[in-house]
Amino acid sequence: MPNHIIKPAAILLICICGLFSSLPAAAQGWAAGSPAWVSVDVGIAGKNCLRAITYYRYSYADTYYEEHRRSTENGPVYNAGFNYAGASVAYGVTKRLTVEFGTGYFFDKSQNGHFPFDDSTVYFRNLGSGLSNGALIVKYGDWIKPLQQIELTSGFGLRFPFSAQPQMSGGVRLSRDVQTSSNAFGFSEMLFFSKGFQSVTLRLFSINRYDYNFADKTGYTYGNLLMNSIFVSKNITKYFSCIIQIRNEWKTNDKDASTLNKTGGNKVSDSGFDLVTVSPQLSYSIAGKWNLSLTGDIPVYKYYNGRQMTPKYSIALSLTREFSLGNKLPVVQPDKIK
Repeated sequence: MPNHIIKPAAILLICICGLFSSLPAAAQGWAAGSPAWVSVDVGIAGKNCLRAITYYRYSYADTYYEEHRRSTENGPVYNAGFNYAGASVAYGVTKRLTVEFGTGYFFDKSQNGHFPFDDSTVYFRNLGSGLSNGALIVKYGDWIKPLQQIELTSGFGLRFPFSAQPQMSGGVRLSRDVQTSSNAFGFSEMLFFSKGFQSVTLRLFSINRYDYNFADKTGYTYGNLLMNSIFVSKNITKYFSCIIQIRNEWKTNDKDASTLNKTGGNKVSDSGFDLVTVSPQLSYSIAGKWNLSLTGDIPVYKYYNGRQMTPKYSIALSLTREFSLGNKLPVVQPDKIK
């Protein structure tokens, strides 16, 4: 096999092994918190470079799972979904140090259902809307080799609510599944690796992220998240590329200090999951400045604690642009980076 094919294949195999060797087997509910969004634009931005990303995501769910099987007994909610817009801004303070801020807004986060009442059926709709959590992240380029198209970046971030109070409607607190924020603080750690192969216009990415959540004012704690993703990006034409992402999301059980379950603990039994998703993405560079991407999420493996509604599909549209805020475009000199 030619050497220019062996090297990309070997690194891809390593990334895949790293992804699936870290998969535990259970964790938290689909509707809670912010929708997962993993972008390949997560490395450092470069000195005096401002990178702006905005995206819209729609997600739909209508199926209950118990462990890895589709449930034969459904709950009162028969479908759920959300319309969400997010944005982030990253600024390169130095050649290695980048600071990023991001947040999002749920236009609607809904549940539709019904339950029997006497001789009739009562239909209901739970609906929430508003800001999600914000995040402030600091990233550092641990190993940068521009000529070899290699980047290893680590990061640490603080996630925070814009309000500690849950959303209310008519004086009644909305269902936790349609709350748009966790109403609690948390922190995130991430590790990003990228390797390009110019001869075959191919790039490989690996993103690993861990989110830890603190309890809100009511004593409720959303489960912690471990997310591992690998990407393969291939240029089709000068401005057009195709990306395939394989993502695993593992969340621990939620905890509710105000409720004890049958085993005497405070874990929420119907929470926590292990989800593997394949995400194909088409990306187009507009005039070499704006990058427009269309992404679809297709779940291929599900494991859910208790009985939970699970995602069926989601689609996202994103737009990325980088601006140079210096006197000239930043130039990375690999021999001078220390």
